[in-house]
Parts: sequence; structure tokens; C-alpha cells
Amino acid sequence: MFLGATKPLKKLDTILPKRYRKYMNPQKTLVLFSGGRDSSCAVIEMLRAGYFVRLFTCQAVSSETTGPKGDSAPDIRQKELITNFPNKIDAERVIRKDAYLIRKLAISRTNKTHVVYPIAIALAIHSEAILYCLKNNIKNIACGYSGYQSKEDRYIEQSTDFFELMKSFLKEYGIEYHAPVINKTKKEINDILEQCNIESSSLENKSIFGDIEFDTNKALEFWNESIPVCRDYISKMQSFDIIKE
Repeated sequence: MFLGATKPLKKLDTILPKRYRKYMNPQKTLVLFSGGRDSSCAVIEMLRAGYFVRLFTCQAVSSETTGPKGDSAPDIRQKELITNFPNKIDAERVIRKDAYLIRKLAISRTNKTHVVYPIAIALAIHSEAILYCLKNNIKNIACGYSGYQSKEDRYIEQSTDFFELMKSFLKEYGIEYHAPVINKTKKEINDILEQCNIESSSLENKSIFGDIEFDTNKALEFWNESIPVCRDYISKMQSFDIIKE
């Protein structure tokens, strides 16, 4: 080095405190997005954690309900989120409209086994999300599951036990599963949304399975019967993608 020459600058990501480095090259995460309070809050929390967010909506049962202007709850919330967090959220929301796995897991088995429809729908949505992540090299999926929902409305798929089962299922495919609002109260979620200028009123349709009490043991049996079906579906869909390429 010549006399008087300065030392080369260190890379910025080694100078910054660790808590800021994650924002330099953010990982992508797929957020399962209904347009409701909880999934919207999950988006904010994943942004806060340093991720770049891509929204994923799976219309497993029916098309989105739209208002007089033709926009749906996810459309409205997506616009609010992108307005408040530009360049942090992918402008294009991923929408999947395939009820095949719902039919395979639930409808076709109605007279053969004890079907737990919320579990079937959750598995179908997550299976589609897994396929999307594998195809697009995304290693993280986040959901808006909240503890208050599972306690107040008996949404069994949002309970801690079934969240852990889903987490293990996603791990089989090298995907980390996040539930950033699972321990938050309704008030805490509303406060986060309002602090970020996001509408805190509920826009999504209420689940037809809410307020129904499910037998946990039978739900677990249904889960164990359904997981092989999901694995087989993912494997076959991946093989179809290879053929198309």
C-alpha cells in the first residue's frame, strides 16, 4: 500500500449493527394472505423482521367476494400495505384457484372417514404454497394464525398443536414456517395495524367453520390420514412441472 493511502472500506454489512444487516439483502417470504386483520398484521411483522414479502392467496373453495368497485378484501388490504410499505412487498399477489386437493382430502372421503374440513382446507392451501415456494426458491412461509382465534372461535387449525404439525410438514421441504401473530391478542393486532395506517376492521368473510367445536383426537387422526395424500400430490405436481420445462 502506498504511503498515505487509506485502508479499503469494509463492506457495509459488516459495519452495520447486526440488527440492521438483515435489511441489506432481505430473504423472501410467502405470506398466506386472506386480506383479514391477522394475515395483514403478519405481513407487517415479517417486514419488521427484515423479510421481503410476496402475498399468496389460495381460493380453495370459492372466488373472492368483491365490493361495488370490484375490489375484494385482499385487493383493498394489499393496496394499503403497498402504499405504506413501498418496495418491501411484491406488487403482484399470487392467486391460486384449484380445489382439486380439497376434493381429494375431504369431499371424496366424506362417507369413508371423519372429515375435519378446516384441516383439509389448511393442508390444501399449504400444499399449494409449498409447491410455489419450491418452484420459486422461497424458503419461508408465514401465516396469520392467531391464538385468540383458536380460543375464541375454536379454529382448530390455528391451535398451537396443529401449527407445530404444519411446521414439521413444511420443514420436510426445507421451508421455515412463521406465525408472527400467534401469541398476540386481538387488541395488539388492531393496534399494530392502526399504527401503520392499515384499516383494522374485519374485511374478510367469516369462516363457516368458526364457532364449531372439534374433537382434537379425531382431528389428529384426520391429519395423519391426510398428510400422505398431500405428499403424493406435491410429488406428482413437481413431476408435471419437470415435464413442462
